[in-house]
Amino acid sequence: KDYVKKIAVYRDRLAVQLPDKVLIYEVSHDDPLDMHYKNIEKIKQKFVCSLLVVTTHHIILCQERKLQLYSFQGVLEREWNLDALIRYIKVVGGAAQREGLLVGLKNGHVMKIFVDNSFPVTLIKQATAVRCLDLSCRRKKLAVVDETSNLLVYDLDTQALLYQEPNANSVAWNTEMEDMLAYSGSNMLCIKTGSFPPHMQKLQGFVVGFKGSKIFCLHYISMQTIDVPQSASLYRYIEKKDFETAYKVACLGVTEADWRLLALDALQSLRFDIARKAFIRIRDMRYIDLLNRVTQQYGNRSSLTHEEEQLVTAQVLAFQGKYAEAAQHFGRAKQFHAAVEMYTELRKWDEAKHWAQQGEKAGAKVPLGLGAAAGGSAEGTGKGEDSIAQGLILKQAASSEEDGDLRAAGEMYLTAGQHRKAVEIFVRIGALECLIEVVRQLPGSETQLLNLAIKAFRQHQHYQFAKETIVKVGDVGLLISLHMESHRWDEAFQLCQQHPEFAAQIYLPWAEWLAFNDRFDDALDAYKKAKRPDLSLEMVEKLTHNAVVERRYKDAATYFWRLASEMISSVSLEGLGPEEADRKQQQAVDNFWELRRRADVYYAYSYIHAYIQEPFTTLLPENVFNCALYLWNVLASSGFSGSTTTGMLLQNGHISPDQMREEKRRKAVAASGPGGGPQGNARGHLLREVPLGISRVYILYALAKQAQSLGAFKLARMAYDKLQVLRVPPTWQHQIDLSCLAIRSKAYSDQDELLPVCNWCMTTNPLLRSNLDSCVNCGHPFLRTFLGFDILPLVEFQPEDNIMMEEALKLIAMEPNSKKQPNDGWRESTRGGADVMCLDQGPMAGNEEGADLFVQKMLDAASYFVPGEPYQPVRIDRETMAELRPEEVYIVDMRKFSSLLPIRFFRSMIPEVAIAVCSTCGHFFHQETWELEFLQNKCCPYCGSKDIDGATVASETKPPLTSL
Repeated sequence: KDYVKKIAVYRDRLAVQLPDKVLIYEVSHDDPLDMHYKNIEKIKQKFVCSLLVVTTHHIILCQERKLQLYSFQGVLEREWNLDALIRYIKVVGGAAQREGLLVGLKNGHVMKIFVDNSFPVTLIKQATAVRCLDLSCRRKKLAVVDETSNLLVYDLDTQALLYQEPNANSVAWNTEMEDMLAYSGSNMLCIKTGSFPPHMQKLQGFVVGFKGSKIFCLHYISMQTIDVPQSASLYRYIEKKDFETAYKVACLGVTEADWRLLALDALQSLRFDIARKAFIRIRDMRYIDLLNRVTQQYGNRSSLTHEEEQLVTAQVLAFQGKYAEAAQHFGRAKQFHAAVEMYTELRKWDEAKHWAQQGEKAGAKVPLGLGAAAGGSAEGTGKGEDSIAQGLILKQAASSEEDGDLRAAGEMYLTAGQHRKAVEIFVRIGALECLIEVVRQLPGSETQLLNLAIKAFRQHQHYQFAKETIVKVGDVGLLISLHMESHRWDEAFQLCQQHPEFAAQIYLPWAEWLAFNDRFDDALDAYKKAKRPDLSLEMVEKLTHNAVVERRYKDAATYFWRLASEMISSVSLEGLGPEEADRKQQQAVDNFWELRRRADVYYAYSYIHAYIQEPFTTLLPENVFNCALYLWNVLASSGFSGSTTTGMLLQNGHISPDQMREEKRRKAVAASGPGGGPQGNARGHLLREVPLGISRVYILYALAKQAQSLGAFKLARMAYDKLQVLRVPPTWQHQIDLSCLAIRSKAYSDQDELLPVCNWCMTTNPLLRSNLDSCVNCGHPFLRTFLGFDILPLVEFQPEDNIMMEEALKLIAMEPNSKKQPNDGWRESTRGGADVMCLDQGPMAGNEEGADLFVQKMLDAASYFVPGEPYQPVRIDRETMAELRPEEVYIVDMRKFSSLLPIRFFRSMIPEVAIAVCSTCGHFFHQETWELEFLQNKCCPYCGSKDIDGATVASETKPPLTSL
């Protein structure tokens, strides 16, 4: 805690003067970063001095003109008496116990004293007193600051004054560079290097040390370390091309940019050694590689030619990004291809073309890379300027392709004549406008490229371009396919008229398009023309199912009828044996009648559904009653098949004997089940499956309600009883219960006028019959009008087996005057060229009504009928057929659908009843209601046929026409 008078530091020694002693400290050498000193010696003497310095083993005291050398033990070893007052003293280093001192005197002399030598050495003599001084690191220069604040620098070898600077109060040489010093004064810090002007910056304090790029300044009681850039000195040496000294300055501490500047200038000046060391300093591998290439190219040559120097400079400038200057140097070196390659790598194609042209003008050879690129083109134009330009275009195209600019690459390939590459790129990016330009340039023989373009146009649905390309190829089939893809069917069919061999491939896509656009009828016709009845049947089956699910029952009936006609007309017997063919034909016929019956059921149910669901109805009670009764009798019959539509479609194909046996077994079980006989009524119907979408509740409810109102109380009671075991809507339950109680008060019988009478055997039938709505005695079906469902007075007949069908049709179509005149009192004759009919006295004796041969045949057949046998129509001979009037006969020709189906003949037993028959579906209607329906809907209500001229009515006097 004593008062510190003076301190001195030298290397690892520290001397501290206290009032009565001097302490010597040493820094630890174990850790170079440890600045803690430890006491090693203590000199217990009181010294009076003005300056104190320390060496390795001594302390030096300065008192006016005298210097005293003491050891660390306090022994005075040597003393020097000088000629003038000592103004400055500094230890300048040296070996231990042989250190040197610089001493500045007031008379201007600068002395050098060694601690082991008693004789001082005079270095410099000047006129002004010394304030501060320092020796350079190589001890060749001495810097002195005098009392007039001038800095003087001397060469110790020649004793000459090198230079002097004003406004200095302290100075310090750089310990790492001979020619650099720093001095301070007037609040400025100046750094002087060599003979260059000093670099100045503001600083308060005194310079006490300068090492590398760090300057140590004492300002009052604080020591500051200042990092000073050496850039200014570096730049000056670079300007002088003194790269050796510039490198030394840079090693003192400069920025990376300064190192790069030094390296580049050295490289441009062909100082490869300095440039390499500088680039290694900043770890710039690019330039190091460049140096390696340059040195490998030129070796250790001490001098280069002018062209070689220009080439090296061009490479350096290119690395610096000064491409225009680099290109100029490449041109001066007559290396035009290097300039072209540089701009090619930079994607500066215009500049590359410019220098390529400059090379051509200078007579340079075509670059190998560009010439190869140009020569690789199938459409190359040759040599010279065109070849180089084409090669550059190809390189530019490849570069654009690598960069992802495919459109530009394709356009350049097209310009260079590389059509294949252009087509591939335009196809990849979908550039249709550019692609059609390529197509227009291609000859028609390039079918592969044209097909690629066609595929792309079709993929992007560009009709016009695809059509233009296909026309150029000349592929008619492909053009038709394009028309079909674009749904331009008129053009496709027009083209098929010119080339009929392609007609078969149109109809199937056309049918699919029609089906997609809800034109199902046209689609079915198209499937037929395409010879794909399987697809036609599949579509009809789907339409049928959808109509049922959507409760469009009339449409469902129409589709079922369409399905029946399609199935029977698509039967194929190819590859089948006789027995198997017979089975398939029989199965197809059975399926036809079953599907027709299914269509009848859905058609009839459409009226019941409308009656139940719609708030108002135009149907008469008798119509609703007849419709519901017909439905119940058909659905309750054992002959009504429970097969699904899909099952019948499968049966229409190849059927195995096992399938046939299974079908027979199923039918046998169904026939022997409940409700199989006439008296079974509908008792077993509740156990059977009804077709999809048909409600037994709706049928029974409508039947019960109308039967009760018309007086069929027995039938109504049965219907209400059946409703009791079915699940009915809750809102109906109360009304059904009341009606069920009310009906029990009525007689358990039906009105006689409601009971149907068979037109063949004249048997009165019960209302409920589970035999497909046929007579319970003879099995003759009740033929109903399909606009009201009341029974028509029609009897079915067939010609005898020995009468050909053509002959039978001719006999029926004979004119009335060519037939035997009926003996009913009327007599026909000709008078004066006119036909005359006269009424005699009446029928001749013995001619009674029973003389009608058809009625006689009908009654005879009824008398021979055995119950239980299958129903057979009445068979009549030629005489009977010749007697029939054409207007009373109705012919339903099913052979237009298939040769497997028969022609059916019907006679009206009451000619006064006007009847019409649809020539397409073969269903009968009252003429008046038929004509009204046609006027409203322009088609048959059952099958949808619009052929009204094909319908046969009772008022016509010519044979009925059948549809084609």
